[in-house]
Amino acid sequence: MTGVDTCKRQQAMKMIVSMDERGWIVAKNAQGDILEECFFKMDDETDEELQAWGYRRLVHAYPAAQVEVGEGIEPQEIEELFLET
Repeated sequence: MTGVDTCKRQQAMKMIVSMDERGWIVAKNAQGDILEECFFKMDDETDEELQAWGYRRLVHAYPAAQVEVGEGIEPQEIEELFLET
């Protein structure tokens, strides 16, 4: 598989981010499988601290994904989500 093939496959990925019944924020694929658990940073945390601890923003980890919002998440909040590692 070439880099171009990989890029095309990633661009086709659909991801739905929502809050589940436990109150956890999860990113699922179109089939409903959980790909990632996500969180919002606390007021006393900085982006730099979280990145130094190894956390990445969802939109940086999946830049080519088509991200949709589901229950409990607002569209403007997608940019603020970090991935659990």
